[in-house]
Amino acid sequence: MPVKRGVAVWISGFLTFVAALSLIAVVIYWTRADVGPNSILRPYLVGDIITSLIGDLRVETYFWISLVATFIFLGITCVVAYRKLPPDPEIVKMFVKVGGNLAAVKKTQETTATQLVENIENTRKTSQELFTKVNTNFEDAKKETLAVLEKQETTIQEVERLSKQGAVALKKQKAELEDMRIRLEKIEEKMIPPKPRLKGQDNPEEIRGIGPRLGEELKALGITNVGELITADPAIIDEKTRVSRDMAEHLQATAQLLMIPGVNENDAELLVEAGITSRKELGDQDLVPLSRKISEIAKTRIKEGKISKDEKPTIEEISSWIRMARY
Repeated sequence: MPVKRGVAVWISGFLTFVAALSLIAVVIYWTRADVGPNSILRPYLVGDIITSLIGDLRVETYFWISLVATFIFLGITCVVAYRKLPPDPEIVKMFVKVGGNLAAVKKTQETTATQLVENIENTRKTSQELFTKVNTNFEDAKKETLAVLEKQETTIQEVERLSKQGAVALKKQKAELEDMRIRLEKIEEKMIPPKPRLKGQDNPEEIRGIGPRLGEELKALGITNVGELITADPAIIDEKTRVSRDMAEHLQATAQLLMIPGVNENDAELLVEAGITSRKELGDQDLVPLSRKISEIAKTRIKEGKISKDEKPTIEEISSWIRMARY
């Protein structure tokens, strides 16, 4: 069938080509100066045949015949070329088979979709039941938790109330204990005399101004404790060590004063500067004049930044020094 169609297209196309050539030839012939519409035209190939059949042809008549023939053959060619062919039986069978397969696939898909919808619906119902059950359990747990929290809140409030009462009581007891401690310390100070800063068996290096090197020099002289330093001859110390006699006497006076209970290094320095160089001299002092002298010295030292205001001795402390020096 396709071969026949191809032959028909070729023949009609050839006739269309010949008609178009005739049309072109007559147009060219008509354009000549000596040729008019009524001129007689005798074609080369078919001139005798046409003359014998229809007589002489004018140029204008041949032009219209060629034009009409060209369009007719062109139309026939287009109709033959583009005419719809009857369906091929094999193709029809193939489409029928494909249609059957598609119908089977469609039926399978519909069955699968139905099962899937049923499964989804069952899953939804199961999830809904599970969600309802979980929500019920959650609500029950929420109620129980709220009840426990309310009970705990009541307990916490009660504990806070008791804690506040206990804190007030503890604060009051703490204040009473602090007051009692202060009273006991005052009683203890009155009953138990303060201990001396130095003892006779202490190392001389415990005294401010005696370092390790001077301590070694004193040991070379046989001075191994504070008692031996106090009883040593200042002249020998001046001769055998790096310190002068005045410095040796100053260290001896400081050592004697530090052996009096209640006297520390700063107190001893103030007493030495006030002219007190021994325990006997301190015991012989009158409280008021000595307090005035030490007060003036202390003010000067505070201005110089050597001691602080808190380190300035009170008249009670000076009185205690004098009393302890007399024992």
